[in-house]
Amino acid sequence: MNLIQKIRNYISSCRWVVPITTQWPLFISYIVLIGWSSITQNIYARAFVIYLHAYIATAIVTWTKRSWVKVLIYVLAFILFFINASLKVNYDLEISPSVLMLLAETNAEESSEFLHSLLHTSTAWVIPALTVVFVVLVVIAEKKRSKGTLYLERKRPFRILSVVSGIMLTVGVIGSYCYIGLFQCKNPDDVSVWNLHMSYPSDALTRVVVALYDSHLAKKEMEGTALLAENVKSTKSEVEAKDSLNIVFVIGESYIKDHASVYGYGLNTTPFLLHEKKAGRLVAFTNAVSPYNFTTKVMRNLISTNSLEDGVRWSERPPLTAVFKRAGYFVSMYDNQRTFAFGATFTFALNSYLYAPRVLKVCYDRTNNNSFEYDGQLVDRYKRDFQEQHSHALTIFHLMGQHIEAVKRYPADRQFNHFSADSIKRKEPWITEEMRRGIAEYDNATWYNDYVMKQIISQYAHRNVVVIYVSDHGEEEYDYRPSAGRKGSDDLKNMLYYQYSVPMMVWFSDAFKEKYPTKVRQIEASAAKPLMTDNICQILFYLGGLTSSPYYLAKHNVLSKDYVCGKRIVNDKYNYDNIVRP
Repeated sequence: MNLIQKIRNYISSCRWVVPITTQWPLFISYIVLIGWSSITQNIYARAFVIYLHAYIATAIVTWTKRSWVKVLIYVLAFILFFINASLKVNYDLEISPSVLMLLAETNAEESSEFLHSLLHTSTAWVIPALTVVFVVLVVIAEKKRSKGTLYLERKRPFRILSVVSGIMLTVGVIGSYCYIGLFQCKNPDDVSVWNLHMSYPSDALTRVVVALYDSHLAKKEMEGTALLAENVKSTKSEVEAKDSLNIVFVIGESYIKDHASVYGYGLNTTPFLLHEKKAGRLVAFTNAVSPYNFTTKVMRNLISTNSLEDGVRWSERPPLTAVFKRAGYFVSMYDNQRTFAFGATFTFALNSYLYAPRVLKVCYDRTNNNSFEYDGQLVDRYKRDFQEQHSHALTIFHLMGQHIEAVKRYPADRQFNHFSADSIKRKEPWITEEMRRGIAEYDNATWYNDYVMKQIISQYAHRNVVVIYVSDHGEEEYDYRPSAGRKGSDDLKNMLYYQYSVPMMVWFSDAFKEKYPTKVRQIEASAAKPLMTDNICQILFYLGGLTSSPYYLAKHNVLSKDYVCGKRIVNDKYNYDNIVRP
């Protein structure tokens, strides 16, 4: 009898189900302990793969015939359950790259403080108690295992189990293609995209695998970035020390340009910015485009000194913060998304670039450690820290802006609830009352963003300062179709316009205007020029007097007479101008 015939006979006899029938306590325990977090989120898409995982565990025990192997699998299952469930119940987190990074950077004292805080939470007893209950149940089930096996191997139960298992395992094998996609990822950005678009099992074991692999990729990338930052070539600023120049770079979030009255929107969502524009202190750029509609990718290309137009990735050039710091600027970073969605792969991908220990040392003089519920609170934190005066300073704010669920981006006070569904006079037949309310909430978040900008700018009103504001990407809020967020669309022209066209504004104090009239005229003359925001570092270098830096490229500086705008390719594939502005 040849091998193929033996396999056929084995399959037809359904003996491959024996690992489940003989090791059913382990099979059930694996699904409950390791797979619970995945199945409860999406039972239909993920139960099949978890079933396959549990089968593999029982098959290993059956084929090795080693009791210590079973004990090892049980111990692993209980450890993963305890860790993942404790994180979820006590901190609303799960095993993730960010959690691994946090643990890796935690010293003994911080670990002690963490355990102390964990033991004193009101839910601290829940998971240990539940673990003990599961251990008792497993011990009882193992003692009854022989009786259970006899029942499962009766003719009728065995056939039913064979059919069900055949279906579950077949679909589980097909569904396991997601792991191939994971290990094809070459960097944390790829893992973030994989995470967003792949319905992968989020069981504790898979989360460990993803976290370890993502951390491995991030470590390699971080080492390259840190090396570039540490070896930045020194550049002396052309701005005199006595001028005490302050450059403020504000990065917004999910800002639809067409919802800002400073850009002509019907509702007055930006009263302060509009006032400053009329007073001649603010210039609104009308043709700025973001290279991506995904925060992590945008931020990396905003902070890096690369240019996508030149085919250079963000990881191939040092961060602009390192260049400014090496030039003698006092560099501060106040990031209200630093701990947002802490367990998410996209947060890890960005933080591993911005805040790796070696990067922190050479890129910043001061950073915030925590995020706040509202951007105004972040600015208040900065105001409390803003004591000393430096000869030159670069301050970066990364705001929550109008991030999805806009109603959560501003306080519920009446002061910030300017607009209601009744304020939205849209006439499209598909507009519903709920959509009008969503638009009003987005407009309130835009009004609050204007308020935050006022708080930032008022801090510098009497100083020599220039403020550059740009949003990471755009958004949709029922603007041309019944859809909100950043979904795909057959209407490519509108989709690209709303999701990639972004507001960009430059505000300058009277002192700056007086000291640098030529630069102010250049800013005003460049308002309508097309630009891609990944080159914004060139504007910052120019304004900061770092034009002798090897990282400064006049051809990418929209304020320069040598500026040339090349093809604006967004999302790595669409020629924005060919589609949106034919």
